Amino acid sequence: MNFDFYLLGTPDGYDQYPLDDKVDLFRSFHDDVKSDTQMTVWRNAELVYYVYTRNLRTAGKNQYFGMVIAINGLYLSHIGNVFSVFEQLCSNIALRGRILKIDKTGKIQFVHSRFVDTPDEIEITIRDCRELVETNLRNDLRHLPVEYVVQRRAITVSFDEEFAESKLNGLLKEYTCIHFTRAENEGAGYIDMVVTRLYEENRNLQKQYKLLNRQKKQMKWVVLLLLLILAGGIVFYLFARDTNHLIQTKSDQISELNDTIDDKDNQISSLNNNIYQLKGDTLNLGNLLRQKTNQLKEVTRKMSDINNYLNNTFSAYMYFNSWKSTNYGQAYSTSQMIYTFYAYANDELNIPYYVSSESGCDYLKISLKRNGGTVQDLLKESGVESGTLKYTFYANDSYQLIVSYSKDGSYDRNNDNAGVNLFYIYRPIINKLRRMSEYYPD
Repeated sequence: MNFDFYLLGTPDGYDQYPLDDKVDLFRSFHDDVKSDTQMTVWRNAELVYYVYTRNLRTAGKNQYFGMVIAINGLYLSHIGNVFSVFEQLCSNIALRGRILKIDKTGKIQFVHSRFVDTPDEIEITIRDCRELVETNLRNDLRHLPVEYVVQRRAITVSFDEEFAESKLNGLLKEYTCIHFTRAENEGAGYIDMVVTRLYEENRNLQKQYKLLNRQKKQMKWVVLLLLLILAGGIVFYLFARDTNHLIQTKSDQISELNDTIDDKDNQISSLNNNIYQLKGDTLNLGNLLRQKTNQLKEVTRKMSDINNYLNNTFSAYMYFNSWKSTNYGQAYSTSQMIYTFYAYANDELNIPYYVSSESGCDYLKISLKRNGGTVQDLLKESGVESGTLKYTFYANDSYQLIVSYSKDGSYDRNNDNAGVNLFYIYRPIINKLRRMSEYYPD
């Protein structure tokens, strides 16, 4: 079922989603509202708009919230189902609390007056509307009457369950604007009524919960007191019954303990001898531990030296041919060379370079470009200069190295050339060993 859906509201002015000229339609409809909840069916040629308008009446002000469903070439025959879909949507929006909310009295109020600032809530509401329309209104679709109304005519109709499809068909032929209001016995203000009742039931349940909670605490103390009395009676009975037996038993135990004490004295004497022997063993173990500790420190120092050596030692694994500029004496010209290669993170680039030119005018430039990235300037020199450029790569990727000698239109000085000698990419030996271990884990 193809249709358009809009949210409209006037808490502090007119706002709508999506931004559309339908706001003029909403303005004209809510000015004609005769009750707090109303639905208007407006026909413009083959376009039929179902405009649900709700007056929230907050702080003595008229604040309107509305929703619009627009259908082309069709109309919905069961007005009661349309009312139900709109009221369910309004209820769902209020329960989520992003655009509308339910206050402590059970009334619905605005939370946010600019719908365009809450795109997530708008997407949820549109999806919710499509699901409700597909489920509840698909079977109510009918083709529009062939007759057309030229001038605008409006009528207000009280809706109830006896409202027939044929009556709606006749009204669509004759009127371009039909205001539907619910009859008093047809559940007008359904959401307010349900929410208010739920809040009242919630208050009653809270009162009952507090009363039951107090009774529960009182019963807990009564049960605890009864348990204490019962436990005391049992203990007293058992104590009185077993007292004589207990005295006799304790006398036998005392006699047995005296014998045990004599045995323990003999064991203590034997343990003292063992303690003296263990003290000697402990001294020997202490000396051995100190020796091993010193050996461990020496091994640790050597391992640290090895790690430092490996971490600070590089091995060349890729080299590039030297290059020399070819634009000697050519004003406004550029000679360049591009090297393409793949490098790994922590690899180091070493480039011996030289330039012999007019200072401040003719430049040797070395730049680096990462795959998909921007050009990074590494060197720009003129005059008579030479040295070694070092650069450490920070990511595994493909790169282009651009070496160029550019001249302006002024004088040619010195040798008027520039270039790079044979250069290498170095890899830290420790990284090379790690990579070998990945290829040969065993």
